[in-house]
Amino acid sequence: MQQNRNIRLLASLALLSAATLAVLVVGFKTGSEIDKNLFKAIDQSEISEVRFTSVKDTMQLKYDGAKWLVNGKEADRQLIKVFFATILQAEPKRKAAPSLVDSLKKLNGAVKVTLLREGEILKEFFVAGNPTKSETYFYFTGGDWYVVTIPGYRVYVASVFELNENDWRVRRIFNFNWQNFKSLRATFPQQPSEDFSITAQKQYISIEGMDADTTKLLGYLDAVLQMPSDKILTTEEAKAYDSLLRTTPAVQVSIFDIANREWKLSVFGNSSSQKPALAVANSEVVVLNAQAAAILLRGRIYFKPKR
Repeated sequence: MQQNRNIRLLASLALLSAATLAVLVVGFKTGSEIDKNLFKAIDQSEISEVRFTSVKDTMQLKYDGAKWLVNGKEADRQLIKVFFATILQAEPKRKAAPSLVDSLKKLNGAVKVTLLREGEILKEFFVAGNPTKSETYFYFTGGDWYVVTIPGYRVYVASVFELNENDWRVRRIFNFNWQNFKSLRATFPQQPSEDFSITAQKQYISIEGMDADTTKLLGYLDAVLQMPSDKILTTEEAKAYDSLLRTTPAVQVSIFDIANREWKLSVFGNSSSQKPALAVANSEVVVLNAQAAAILLRGRIYFKPKR
């Protein structure tokens, strides 16, 4: 009889163990599953405005019906694509450790991201990165912090949320097209003999006072009219170069359109054209890469045809 009782007890124990294990498995699965769409907007095509709010400032991306603007200035299309690709693909991977969350809160570097449709908030969440810029965390107000990644890529997701206004902007200096171009004047204060002026008259473009190599002339104009800067410096960043900006520029370029409006560019501290240069473009301080600087430093002699 005792043997039968033991068998029944073992059977009961086995059933209880199985039931307990099932509860633990289900509980673990439910607790560990994370909604991959937790931070995604329902329909990105509905988003007409994005606000980034940090302890430093508030920045706005807004669609005007034709293009995206950052604080009222044209935004870089490629960066806009990167941003929307990021919020489409970024997924919460796991909850962040409480100790890590505490340290991140002390840094106070989170950015509130607000996605809107014609003034209506579609989604709002916070983005923070760790000091080594190796992990990104998303969270809702009062909610859990999640480690967020883009599946299949090892990227610092928070980078696109940490950009400042100038980083978002289109970096083309003149952003001209040929139809609006009237003339260009380049002066070299330290080498006046290299000065030249380019004019456009009835679809004919020439350098005043000389026969110019047409291929070189058109190549130069095309590069200058669409020339990008590497970086637009903020007012604070530009202060570090005050002494350089008070020196005599290596070259000054003025471009006029058919309405006789003038755009100016002055290049400083780069007579060798072998390294990046600092420039003032329409009152803003920008950084030019070596290739752009080399083009702008081409003087009158460059356009002379070979005999």
